[in-house]
Amino acid sequence: MSRLLNPSEWQPEGIRCLEPAAESAVKSLTNTLVVAGPGAGKTELLAQRACYLLKTALCPHPRRILAISLKRDAAKNLRERVKLRCGDELARRFDSLTFDAFSKGLLDRFHNALPDTYRPTQEYQLNFDFERRMRNLLDTLPSPENTLTLAQMATIGDRDFYRDHFLAAPLAVPPAAPSSVTQAAAQELWKRLVRTERPSQLDFRMIGRLAELILRQNESILNALRATYSFVFLDEFQDTTNIHYDLTATAFKDSKAIMTAVGDDKQRIMGWAGALQGIFKQFSDEFDATPESLRINHRSAPELVRIQHYLIHALDPTAPIPEHSAEKAHLEGECRVVVYPDHEAEAGHVGEMVAEWIHQDGLRPRDICLLTRQTPDHYTKPITEALRARSIKSRVENDLQDLLAEPLTMTLLAFVRIALMGRCPDAWGVARSAYFDVQGIDPDDAEASDGERALTSHCELLAQTLGTTLADEEAVKSVLSKVMEFIGPEVFRNHHPQYRRGNFYEETLINCARRFAESRQETSNWLEALDDLEGKDSVPIMTIHKSKGLEYHTIVFIGLEDSALWSFRRAPVDETCAFFVAFSRAIARVIFTFSEMRPDRRSANVEAQSRNAIDSLYTLLRQAGVTEENYQPPDAAQTDDSEVPF
Repeated sequence: MSRLLNPSEWQPEGIRCLEPAAESAVKSLTNTLVVAGPGAGKTELLAQRACYLLKTALCPHPRRILAISLKRDAAKNLRERVKLRCGDELARRFDSLTFDAFSKGLLDRFHNALPDTYRPTQEYQLNFDFERRMRNLLDTLPSPENTLTLAQMATIGDRDFYRDHFLAAPLAVPPAAPSSVTQAAAQELWKRLVRTERPSQLDFRMIGRLAELILRQNESILNALRATYSFVFLDEFQDTTNIHYDLTATAFKDSKAIMTAVGDDKQRIMGWAGALQGIFKQFSDEFDATPESLRINHRSAPELVRIQHYLIHALDPTAPIPEHSAEKAHLEGECRVVVYPDHEAEAGHVGEMVAEWIHQDGLRPRDICLLTRQTPDHYTKPITEALRARSIKSRVENDLQDLLAEPLTMTLLAFVRIALMGRCPDAWGVARSAYFDVQGIDPDDAEASDGERALTSHCELLAQTLGTTLADEEAVKSVLSKVMEFIGPEVFRNHHPQYRRGNFYEETLINCARRFAESRQETSNWLEALDDLEGKDSVPIMTIHKSKGLEYHTIVFIGLEDSALWSFRRAPVDETCAFFVAFSRAIARVIFTFSEMRPDRRSANVEAQSRNAIDSLYTLLRQAGVTEENYQPPDAAQTDDSEVPF
């Protein structure tokens, strides 16, 4: 057992020191709002805070710490960082979950505590298609059992209905008499999806509302939750929605739990998904939170930090000037805007640059990231072809990112890697932890060696099975299912809140098997397929939203154009925040591209591009001293008319 420290004895783990504001936040015993810009080390700060609270017993056994993130990879990264800083023993009292997993865990455990009106079937179906299908759902609501008509449904705008009416407010018990057609439609749709459908049809936002209702209606459950968690961390707080905030407030407002919210309102890029404006002030007022601001950017080169100041000032003139860290002082930093005559010239030149960075400068493919505002397949298809011609792999990671961050996927792939390569340290640690945690084996007990032998034996058998497995989805799923049979699927599901009920466990398993089979069909063996699935030696391509919280040596933003940032006129602040997020992912190099001609996103027609609507972004770069360069393809030189073939 680890020796507990006096708070005065504790020192940061794994790093030299903390800046004063970070140290104050780490050691705070009151509610705190930490404003942390890009590269400020939000994950590290929360990991150090968990380490401080656990190692000093300020969070005494058996009390726990709850960390809630918006993204699965953020929750995973924080969980791994705390384990690295604290060790396995103390990290077992640190729960790092997404809001979705936290909500689903409450619903699955306390499903029967819901009133009849809102109680779904025990094995409900997860459905992620409601918003897209809202028009169809509204048109099917009228029935002999209610007074709604098709004419009334036609008056409801389906785009706004889902977020602004169906999910707008905490669920009322009993439901209030509707005062409008939209309220009546919202109540009828809840009834349809939760009570009429068999099994019930839910998505994670509905689950968030149901979880909040469970806590609000059941004092004993609320008290049990509050007795479990002494400290609560809220990550990426600027993107909190009304559903997330209502759940947080019901769970912990006016409780003894000490809250730490961390975020940066200049990186608020989820307004389209319902991120609340003014959430920092609301939290400060309602939770009486002490503000702390971090100034040091530990990620980016000094030149990039200097340019970021111009972007920060445009978003918040009162924000403190960021400072680069001493560890990054040696980096030169580079920012360029390259203007191309067309998308083909862009693809060829970007392919050349990436090849040079890899083959001459020694960067790994995963040190480089291609970003787009939206539809990365559209903007980067010619570039992926140019990279392929240079034997450089690349892939769009938007869908894979969430899948690879799932505990089920991580466990399955760890077992497969051990089967193919032996005891790789990282994979062994993941597989061992998953098996030991589910089976209740203490790594420090004598029985741990028996558990390790059983794990090794199973992986050896898995290697033999893979040798005769066909590269199709069903065969791969059968192999992966055997891994879970060894671990114990029901216990594993109960150990991870998001899998306890519903079809999310099965959907994740199927998705993993399908992706693994697809990779195997493109490669010569299972190890190459595993590397391909995990993205090894592949240049990642993603949208700005998916890049949040990540960092790369080089960022290439493809298509800084009006058509890509089409909502800039309507929401200039939100789009400037997105631009800032894209820029701030880079450690040493940022390149923006503009193509004078590019295929339309909805057709194959090549059309002229403009940048009039987003000129303020180019102005910010010019003010920061970033100059543009016009690229001309090598074969674009003027030729004599006599040399032009007819």
